[in-house]
Amino acid sequence: MNNEFFTFNGKQYAIFFDNLVVKILKKENDKFLLLSDQELKEINNVLNSKSGYQYDSEKLLEIINSNGNLKNNNYLCNFLQWLENLIPVDSKENFYNNLRTLKTNLNLDIDFSKPIDQSNLGYQEAAGYDTKENELTMNKGSILETWRIANLTQNPTDFFWKSYSQSLLHELAHMSSSKYDSETGVALCGFDKFPPSNEDDKNRGLTEGFTEIISMAGVPGTVEMASGYYIEACLVNQLIQIIGLEAFLKSYFSNLGTVLLEKELCKIINDPTQSFQLFRSIEINFQIKDLKGKQNILGNIQSVLLDYLKKKCEMLLEKGGIDDATSMLAIYEQMMVTPEKLKMMNKNPDDYDGIIESISKFKNLKEQFNYQVSSEKTESPVSM
Repeated sequence: MNNEFFTFNGKQYAIFFDNLVVKILKKENDKFLLLSDQELKEINNVLNSKSGYQYDSEKLLEIINSNGNLKNNNYLCNFLQWLENLIPVDSKENFYNNLRTLKTNLNLDIDFSKPIDQSNLGYQEAAGYDTKENELTMNKGSILETWRIANLTQNPTDFFWKSYSQSLLHELAHMSSSKYDSETGVALCGFDKFPPSNEDDKNRGLTEGFTEIISMAGVPGTVEMASGYYIEACLVNQLIQIIGLEAFLKSYFSNLGTVLLEKELCKIINDPTQSFQLFRSIEINFQIKDLKGKQNILGNIQSVLLDYLKKKCEMLLEKGGIDDATSMLAIYEQMMVTPEKLKMMNKNPDDYDGIIESISKFKNLKEQFNYQVSSEKTESPVSM
């Protein structure tokens, strides 16, 4: 085996394997020299920096136990361990740092047996994470409302804990992907930046959609349609089918905005303007989600995404990936926003111009794909 080497502090060090013993020598002027005591100490520190009794899961448990707000909370620990396994290696340190000072208000000390007047509570989100204060709160009013709804189901306890757990994991994902700079007052959370410096820093809708996907994956069996971010989650799931999950995980937990996502889209259709406009439209659609009246933004988003999907299918077929393309189309179809889904969300489908057209566009794409697959033995494939 050839001698191996590495560079440290501008010097080159060679590795020799001699009778099952590892020897490190420094290389100077094409000569191999013994290390000084100081150099040997520095190199040993480098080569043993990741050694010890503590591994990632143990590190997580140590951090949890060092934080009085989290200590002895096995329920919370299960979600944190799940997230630790999901987060890319180069983004875990931020997750650990936030956990060290995380404050939590889980509000599970409510006496559910007593009728509580909610008339003065007002509307509250199910939960919230404050990036500035590094504080997670499960809101009492929402907890009580969830318990009320749970009692209308066949299994109230199961319904309640799935709903509560999904909301909790959603906020823990926000915590895991957040950074706050006290000097500048800038907060990063997922793909979003506040206050924004540029238009493409505004990605709250994308952030909420992917966060919801994470929380639903971690707590299977929740009612997805009941999510306040269901449309955003559908759009993100469509994007995941087109460019893959890895780019989303890296961008979300490393606070890269949409730069990497746009780069992946440009590998399919090389049009930076189109990819930029797509994410701006997703954000605008999120910001106006509660407005009444006609709009065509959602329909346009789905139509543009289908242009990428069509090209992605063509690229897969060129590489012989028929099964991959078939699977992708089957999953993608389940992720589309349809008039039926809008009705179930108590939205008027007639207000969303272009939705029906986008569904027809997908069906045509799928029919053309199936025809091309059946004709693949011909000399020149039919272009979709």
